[in-house]
Amino acid sequence: MPSPRSRPLPLTGLRGFEAAARLLSFTLAAHELGLTQSAVSRQIQGIETQLGRSLFRRGVRSLQLTESGERLFRDVQAALREIDRSVEDIRGQRRRRRLALTTAASLASLVLVPRLPEFSRLHPGIDLRIDASDTVRDLEGEGYDVALRYFRHERAPRGLTLLHDEQLVPVLSPLLAARIGPIRRAADLGRATLLVEDAPTTLDGGHWERWFARARTPMPAEAPRLMLSFTHQALDAALHEQGVMLAPSIYVQAHLASGRLIAPLGRPMPSGWGYYLVVNRDSARQRHVVAFIAWLETVFAQAGGTAERG
Repeated sequence: MPSPRSRPLPLTGLRGFEAAARLLSFTLAAHELGLTQSAVSRQIQGIETQLGRSLFRRGVRSLQLTESGERLFRDVQAALREIDRSVEDIRGQRRRRRLALTTAASLASLVLVPRLPEFSRLHPGIDLRIDASDTVRDLEGEGYDVALRYFRHERAPRGLTLLHDEQLVPVLSPLLAARIGPIRRAADLGRATLLVEDAPTTLDGGHWERWFARARTPMPAEAPRLMLSFTHQALDAALHEQGVMLAPSIYVQAHLASGRLIAPLGRPMPSGWGYYLVVNRDSARQRHVVAFIAWLETVFAQAGGTAERG
């Protein structure tokens, strides 16, 4: 007879383990599952006995996953999620499909959210969940179907889809332009405040320096600068006549069309960065995910993207 540690792990108790690992509490896991705390504890002890490994570091008032526990948690959570989806489909309870997307906050608020009514009109049976943060999520482990990520081109992982090659263009409010006088050449921008994103990709006005170099004009040393942390803050400042923004064209397309911003010099410049599509391998072939990806590619193509396979 094989020893207990060589047999396949029985499924009993995995939900108790998943809940305890997610909540880092046997008590909260028991409450969620409608069990007693001792029952959850026994389930987990049984799994640990079968594995011959501790899954938790138990403190007086704390609970932490061990390395083995973290590994098992990721796989168990993903497996249980897929089982639950299948069960709901079989029961016919999921008439609507759900899609989880993770992306940067600026891209979500300035590009995706304004266009979501169009997606909902085309695909009324799909519900979206958007995680808008700069935290890089584990798609398979955390249950996301799609990610939009921002990479410097030479550092982008191979095999991703490039949706948009970022282009930067100087923009400002027409009211500010009227106040500071005609802008006919690059040097004229020195009469306005230069809006600078104080972020790793643009630190110390690096993009502005490159833009002026391409225009064969020294960057105005005396021009005031306003340092901002996020793209949407710089855009708000430009819209409120506070300065000139070297803006990603995809973020200001609608404002240029409406006249709230103008780009008197044109001269777009590649930033060297792009927006890339990452798809969860487990859900890549599901029809609602395929439909969303096709819509995304259309959005970026209409915005001047260069969708291509890496």
